[in-house]
Order: sequence, then structure tokens, then C-alpha cells
Amino acid sequence: MGEAPPAGRHRQAVVFGVLVAGVLLSTINTNAQAELIRRRQDSCDGTIPLPTSAYVLGFAGLAVGAVALFLLLRWFRHNRQLIVIVLFGTATAALIFEAFAVVTAFQEGRPVVPMCGG
Repeated sequence: MGEAPPAGRHRQAVVFGVLVAGVLLSTINTNAQAELIRRRQDSCDGTIPLPTSAYVLGFAGLAVGAVALFLLLRWFRHNRQLIVIVLFGTATAALIFEAFAVVTAFQEGRPVVPMCGG
């Protein structure tokens, strides 16, 4: 039949899959923050808290992104192929995004008392 893919390709796919999972978790966290802002504005209630699940998703996304970067550095430390360099750049950018998602979750999660005039 066909040949099995080389171990390097399989590891690249694993790193890419873990990387995508981390970004998806952080994106769901960001969507929860946007929904919180919308709900606060619609109800003029600044005391509505950010759900705990949003914090959990944010930290899970950050942890998964860190695992992806760790695996990339461990498996491909001395490999200078273009795909590995692109994966490293993407993993670094994803980790920065995930960190910002967690920071903004804490900033948006605080209650804002004065919402609507009146």
C-alpha cells in the first residue's frame, strides 16, 4: 500500500493541531467577553460578571498554546526547515494572543457600576 508518513511530519501535524486547539479555546473566551459587554450594555447593568467558564477557557487556551510551543522546541530544536520556522512563528504569535485574551478577561470581568445615564 502506501508508506507511513515520516515521524517529523506526524510531529508537525500534532504541534499544528495543538496550536489550533489553543487558539480556538482563547477565541471562545474572547467571544464570551464580547457577549458580556453586549449584555451589560443591553441591560444597563455593569455588575453582570464574566462567567467562570470564560476564565477556564482562557487559561486552558494559554496552557495548550504553551504545550504546543514546548513540543515544537523539544522536537524540532535543531531543525531549520521552513515549515518548522513558520510553525514557531505561528506558535509564538498564538501564545501572545492567548496571553492577551487572559489579561482582557480579567479586565473585562470586573464590574463596571456606572453604565447608563439616568
